[in-house]
Amino acid sequence: MSNTLNGIDLVALQGIAQNVAGAENASKRSAKFNVKTKWENQTRTVATVSRYSFLGTEHQRHFEIAADEPTEFLGQNSAPNPQELLMSALNACLSVGYAVNAAAMGITIHSLEIETDGELDLRGALGMDENVNPGYDEVSYVVRLHTDASKEKVEELHKIVTKTSANYANFSRAIRMVTKLEVQEG
Repeated sequence: MSNTLNGIDLVALQGIAQNVAGAENASKRSAKFNVKTKWENQTRTVATVSRYSFLGTEHQRHFEIAADEPTEFLGQNSAPNPQELLMSALNACLSVGYAVNAAAMGITIHSLEIETDGELDLRGALGMDENVNPGYDEVSYVVRLHTDASKEKVEELHKIVTKTSANYANFSRAIRMVTKLEVQEG
């Protein structure tokens, strides 16, 4: 029997779960992420991912993520906009949840696709009406999953993923935002 399913190392997955379950120190059972974003010009930004902490150990890496608005929204259309990146982050997190939890449940995934939609009322985003939410009132997504598992097993998988996905939780619950403004003069 193989120790991988859906590309997931089942022994490593079990090891991570055991480390988290046995950790008394909160930092030894957490993952911490950091992104630094710099404005370049017009509506374009570039975010840099350079480090993260996993189970109390800091790791270095380097990724850049560009964002820009479409030309109709005053950008150069050189990269996905922040809303598309937000939805992409939701879809990626859900995809990880399906792959990992399916593997843990012994379910082979033949294909997986998630499509997400949301509509903004621009009166809120443009500050034209304080009674209009600048964000989404509703986001919908469709999961297209091809597997040989029974419908009941796939429904159980879906419930587990929606219960444990960090970004599903971020979308569906309020997050306490802690902000600090540092102004450089001159």
